Amino acid sequence: MGILGKLFYFKSNGNFKRSKEWEQELNKCIRCGYCYELCPLFKSNNWESDTPRGKLLLIYGMITGEIKPTQEIVEKIFQCFYCKNCSDNCSAGVPVTDILTDAKADLIEAGFEVEGTIVKIDEDLCSVCGICVPLCKYEALSIDEKDEDNKKIVVDKVECRGCGLCVAACPSGAISQKEGCEITLPELHEKVKEILSEGEKKLIVFACNWSLFPGMQLSESPTLIKTPYGVIVSMCSGRVAPELVLNAFDEGAWGVMVAGCPPEECDHDGNYKTRRRLVLLKNVLKELNIEPKRIRLEWFSTGESAKLERTIDDFVKELEKMGPIKKMNVSKVIGG
Repeated sequence: MGILGKLFYFKSNGNFKRSKEWEQELNKCIRCGYCYELCPLFKSNNWESDTPRGKLLLIYGMITGEIKPTQEIVEKIFQCFYCKNCSDNCSAGVPVTDILTDAKADLIEAGFEVEGTIVKIDEDLCSVCGICVPLCKYEALSIDEKDEDNKKIVVDKVECRGCGLCVAACPSGAISQKEGCEITLPELHEKVKEILSEGEKKLIVFACNWSLFPGMQLSESPTLIKTPYGVIVSMCSGRVAPELVLNAFDEGAWGVMVAGCPPEECDHDGNYKTRRRLVLLKNVLKELNIEPKRIRLEWFSTGESAKLERTIDDFVKELEKMGPIKKMNVSKVIGG
């Protein structure tokens, strides 16, 4: 459906029927900016249109007819990781993510094709093994069995939260996300390489966005204090695939810590998957003559940044006793 057809759709179908029900809530937004201070997308891109506040303004403009929906605007609306930092910290009590979900449903119904932070399936690589389907707590993935000879994995673009658990779990690498939000494997590999290129870094810490991002938002700010570690904020601890850990060792890290939510607090149950995955990875490290204790998995509740700092300091001391890893070609394991 072309843009004119979509505009006709909006005009003839009541213009954002779901989103219009939130008009009163949208009027409550006082544009204070607490939401964007805690938004990982704003931290990555620094555009007002990437902030929760900016997206609410776009939605308000579309439901009032002041703004016409364009592909660029729609892409912005579909860029969200549902960490809910915006809703939880809104001084006016605006349910930001609920509004975004209904706006997404309206736009999909209108025929817009989008990427956003949603996962996508490469059907040429996908074997329809189904491993990804039960992983998604929001039932955004399902197997389309209408054609018995051509089964495929289908993504519900409204329900997908962009956490990336399915990306990390896919054995054939058929699931991916759009680059630009610092969440894809190539982007994460590049961040690992960038941190370790500084020379004095010994430890890579993958810190969960849901529990630790608010306290880690200055982690990339320039500082006179040189730390022996670097922090990468991931969308979920379950997003940390084994190849990321092995890549960090291959780039010169002495150790890797995955900092996730406590098991009972994870919105995606990603920490359970991480725990099982790292147990298996430690067995791989033994085969490479790398001490398994160079990997640590720790749990931190929201706001426990001080505990995280203490845990990192303790781990760095352990790593300094062990020294660097002897140069080994772990790329043969990660397929490099």
